[in-house]
Amino acid sequence: MSTSRLVGRMIRRAQEARKSADANLSTGLFNLACISAYQFIQLMIRARIIERTGAEPKARGITGLLKALGEALGREEKISRFLEERKDDIAFLEELYGRSRREPSSCTHEEAERFVMIADSIVGFVESVVEEAGPA
Repeated sequence: MSTSRLVGRMIRRAQEARKSADANLSTGLFNLACISAYQFIQLMIRARIIERTGAEPKARGITGLLKALGEALGREEKISRFLEERKDDIAFLEELYGRSRREPSSCTHEEAERFVMIADSIVGFVESVVEEAGPA
């Protein structure tokens, strides 16, 4: 499969995960909302890295993927500043994502809403940095 087709499929899957997060929030499946929102973030960052490098990143977790994206785009400083500014939010996501996977029904409605809001802001940042970096 070509890189552009792979990236397109990953972005569509990310958008589906984002829609799933909303559906899970509205039906009271808060753990699944967090898991879907986390997938949304990961898929979008991975897609943008593959778009630039043609290779699947080895990095794991939001911080690792964002650093890999910074390297792929030549925007390490901007990503580092974002990571520093948002370290508490990212720690919240990582902790709640892990808890959501391990412990059924452990996530509250408020936590899940916050999770989705942070996910949207991270992906918005990613898209702005990609746009700023220009065409692949």
